[in-house]
Amino acid sequence: MNNDDFRQWSQRAADWAADYRNNLRERPVRPLVEPGDIFRSIEASPPEDAEPMDRIFADFEEKIVPGMTHWQHPRFFAYFPANAAPVSVVAEYLVSAMAAQCMLWQTSPAATELETRTVDWMRQALGLPEGFSGVIQDSASSATLNAVLTMRERALDWQGNKKGLAGQGRLRIYSSDQVHTSIDRAIWVSGIGEDNLVRIPVAGGFRAMEAAALEAAIVADREAGMLPAGIIASVGGTSTGGTDDIAAVAEIARRHGLYLHVDAAWAGSAMICPEFRQGRRRAG
Repeated sequence: MNNDDFRQWSQRAADWAADYRNNLRERPVRPLVEPGDIFRSIEASPPEDAEPMDRIFADFEEKIVPGMTHWQHPRFFAYFPANAAPVSVVAEYLVSAMAAQCMLWQTSPAATELETRTVDWMRQALGLPEGFSGVIQDSASSATLNAVLTMRERALDWQGNKKGLAGQGRLRIYSSDQVHTSIDRAIWVSGIGEDNLVRIPVAGGFRAMEAAALEAAIVADREAGMLPAGIIASVGGTSTGGTDDIAAVAEIARRHGLYLHVDAAWAGSAMICPEFRQGRRRAG
């Protein structure tokens, strides 16, 4: 594809996207297909020669689009919001056009410094005090895994990556059953093991972890020779919106010297509104 073709097909794709958004409500939310329909419509063997772009685009329109669930549809109410605002679609095109690998400051200085500033904007928007910082993860699941790995290493005096988990204390992580399934995956991938994810019972309309039960579990595990490593609290569990009393959980984490991760990917952005920052505490 030469530059003229690139320009032509970029414009064609932009026109298609605008038409798609404009007419989206006329489509069914879910595709009217059976398992295997799309698979059978795709050639069983890869092409020997490159196909023209108009054929590829036609395949996209004829085979792929009819088999998609439309997450931006106004009647899509499953799972969680996936708000791909038009401005973010344009931004993603610009990012894809440059295709920079933003690993370090020197590989893309502007990307690093924009991320640093944007994270601080979020800190301010959420009403968090100065000193909070971080990086943007590519997904909630990778953010959770990073948190669990940090819990593991912190509890093992940063020796887990060097020595492995064999012969180390039996690590314990605490959460309710309302947290996202990415928590389970992080426990598996980190090597901690699902038997060591301690599920704390919940109570009340918010389905929050019982603070007394959480503290009792930590104390009992420590007395049994285990190694409590961290707590995962929830603000807006994916299934029912379960929300923990973060102030109470944070106090327990502080008292026992545990790392606290707040999984707020579903509803934490509500804290941008000052009136919602303390509401959970009062309503509990």
